[in-house]
Amino acid sequence: SSGINAEWPLRPGKNIITFYTKGKALESLSGFYDACAQVEIDEYQNYEKALGALSEALKCMNKAKMQDVSTQEAKINFLKRRISLLKKFVQARRSYEEDTEEAMRQCMVLLEETDLDTGVRSGDIYGFMIEHYASTADFQKAYHLVQELKQRLPNASLAYYVNNTVLEQIKRNVGLDEPALDGAADTPGIDEEIEEDIPEDFGF
Repeated sequence: SSGINAEWPLRPGKNIITFYTKGKALESLSGFYDACAQVEIDEYQNYEKALGALSEALKCMNKAKMQDVSTQEAKINFLKRRISLLKKFVQARRSYEEDTEEAMRQCMVLLEETDLDTGVRSGDIYGFMIEHYASTADFQKAYHLVQELKQRLPNASLAYYVNNTVLEQIKRNVGLDEPALDGAADTPGIDEEIEEDIPEDFGF
């Protein structure tokens, strides 16, 4: 047995894995798993599956026989670091049911990691925290985190990370629902469906 898990990816094709494994192209297979991990994060926000994929990528890279040993070691260390970051976020989300404040504390610590976005999207952490504080009616804290998210990712749409309904709820409860503060109010006549698809960041 090669020790490579051909059963891991539910979404990508298994034929690719079998092809790389039989050809002993472990560096390429590592890259494939790495790409799978990124898809799980970007398209599905599924960090558990992404963690599984990166673990497979690391396994492949450890077994690869690259000519440049220093490059291989650098790739191994980079994968280990990203796995470490993913594990911290997965652990924070798992601990949420038992101890919400500890989960929030772990998220805040994680946001201080300078290389966070190599493994975990900071917007996903903020989204997790914002929705928590909104659910506990701590709208000022939620609003503060929305502002932090906007500063950290100025070009990102808030609705990409936080549910639209939650954003509207926060806006209402911190007094941002006046028409003058609502971006959509300045653009009459825009098709309603388009307004839904491209929110105006809800006056934040």
